[in-house]
Amino acid sequence: MAEIVKCIDISHWQDFPNFEEVRAYGTIAMIHKSTEGCSYVDPNRAKNCSNALKAGIAVCTYHWLSPGGKNAEQMEFYLSTVDPVPGERMVIDYEQDGCELNDLLEAVEVLIHDPRELRVSVYSGHLLKEQLGDTYNQYLSENTDLWLAQYTTGEPSWSEETYPKYTLWQYSEEGTIPGIDDAYVDLNRFNGTDDQLLAWISAPGATIAKPIKPPRPPIGRPKKPKKPRVFHPRRPDL
Repeated sequence: MAEIVKCIDISHWQDFPNFEEVRAYGTIAMIHKSTEGCSYVDPNRAKNCSNALKAGIAVCTYHWLSPGGKNAEQMEFYLSTVDPVPGERMVIDYEQDGCELNDLLEAVEVLIHDPRELRVSVYSGHLLKEQLGDTYNQYLSENTDLWLAQYTTGEPSWSEETYPKYTLWQYSEEGTIPGIDDAYVDLNRFNGTDDQLLAWISAPGATIAKPIKPPRPPIGRPKKPKKPRVFHPRRPDL
C-alpha cells in the first residue's frame, strides 16, 4: 500500500489546489511559501492557506532567504506579511547559492527575538550540510529545528552534530496527490506521529476545522481531461 503523504509544501507554482480533495486523500499539514527577499510576496499564499484551514489542513509558511545581506530586513518583511500569532511556526528556506551561514544566523536572530515567541525551523539540504560539516553550532541547535531537503530512496544524511535528528524530511519534489492535478508537489515525511505533526505545525491553541467531504460531480457530466503535470524545480521567484 502506497504511503499517504501527510505533509506537503507548495507555492504559487501549484496554483490553487482543491484542498477538500487533498484532505480527503489524507494530507493533514501544508507549508506555503510566503515571501522572498525584501519585496516578493507569493500571490497565492493568503487564499491557499485560508482554503486549506477550512478543509481541515494545518498550515504554516516559509520565507526564501536571498543572498546579498539585508537579512534583518528580509525577516521584518516576512513578519509584516504574515503577521504571525504568538507561538506561530516560521520557516527560513536556506538553500540558494551565495547565502552564508552568518546570513542564516542573523535571520534566525530576528525571529527568535520577536516578542511573539515564534518557533523557528530551518529548511535546507546540501548548503547547510556543507557549511556546518561535523561542527556543532550552538545557536542553531538551541533555537531551531531542521526541515531536511534530500531526495533519496535510502536514508538521508545531515549535520547531526548540530541537529541530532531532523523534524521533517522533504524526500521528493515530483510527488502527485489528489487535488493538485497540473503540477508536481513536494512531499515530506514527519519524524513522529500525526498528532505531533499537527502540534509542530500549528500555533498553540489553533483550532483546525473538520475536513469537508469533496462534492460529487453531477451525474452524467464528463470529467475534464487532466492537463499534463508540470515540474517546477524549487527556485527563487526574484
